[in-house]
Amino acid sequence: MFTTRARLLFGGILAATLVLSTSTQAGAHDRQPIGRYVVPGEQAYPEGIVREPGTPYFYVSGLTDGTIWRGRIDQPHLQVFLPGGQHGRTTAVGMKITRDRLVVAGGTTGKVFVYSTRTGQLLHVFDSGARDGLVNDVAIAPNGDAYITDSFRPVLYRITAAQLANRQIDQPLETVVNFDGTPVEYEKGVNEEGINSNGLVVTPDGRFVLMADTNSQAFYRISTKTGAVDAVDLGGVTDIGADGLLLRDGELYSITSLFHPEGEISVLRLSEDYSRAQVQRRINGRGMDFPSTAAFDGDDLLVVNFQYQRTEPNLPFTVVRVSL
Repeated sequence: MFTTRARLLFGGILAATLVLSTSTQAGAHDRQPIGRYVVPGEQAYPEGIVREPGTPYFYVSGLTDGTIWRGRIDQPHLQVFLPGGQHGRTTAVGMKITRDRLVVAGGTTGKVFVYSTRTGQLLHVFDSGARDGLVNDVAIAPNGDAYITDSFRPVLYRITAAQLANRQIDQPLETVVNFDGTPVEYEKGVNEEGINSNGLVVTPDGRFVLMADTNSQAFYRISTKTGAVDAVDLGGVTDIGADGLLLRDGELYSITSLFHPEGEISVLRLSEDYSRAQVQRRINGRGMDFPSTAAFDGDDLLVVNFQYQRTEPNLPFTVVRVSL
């Protein structure tokens, strides 16, 4: 989920413990969602987002210092949920939620952090041991496994459902697929910088991971059983430049600012075996501003305006609602 640009250096308590009662959650669903949400801070650079099912909440990650904010769909301002730097989380990128666990990709820390959405308690730290990568995005499979991309190292990580369920905090972040010798080609070296594997989703049948490669402007289908990697046939389309990915009802939603600073959401119809994808339509503008990714909220998308290409961003940083 992190747009193509020269490799930058990423910087390296709990403000309040917020516990929802069942009645509070139920009442929140009667309130009207709004169209624009403010992320506090002049250097926030919000990157990832996830909507928490069954609640009015969504979470947004901060690239520059690892802050995690929490917002409500009916309120305009986000609040700090997890302060930056806590537990060594000095940067935060993609996120997903599974069984009240917030799974956070830790960028250049080489780690994935897992927290309780109910209490903010640290549950796990999964460490790849590598400090030359960019642990970027997270996808949850139907069986509860989590898959994670690394944009600087040619690997796909997996955290099993059993690892997420046990009580051990410190655990290894293990490679499940090495992309050497596959169709996925990483740009490497001092003069070949950029973002490679990026956003990803797992198909509803659990058979495949679909992964975006921003540098190659391509998508790949990866077997969760064998690790086999195949390029998805886009019918000659080469201007998608995918960052964040979402999947619903056989359609792949690709969010990017690579070719469109005003933001673009490409909606692609997938074949039944996920080997082909055809662009159905594109959505531009609508309050987007150098976006990185999005989350579904009913029939809308909540889109993060990352703005990392700007040294002087348009303030305040925002999340905007885009109707599909």
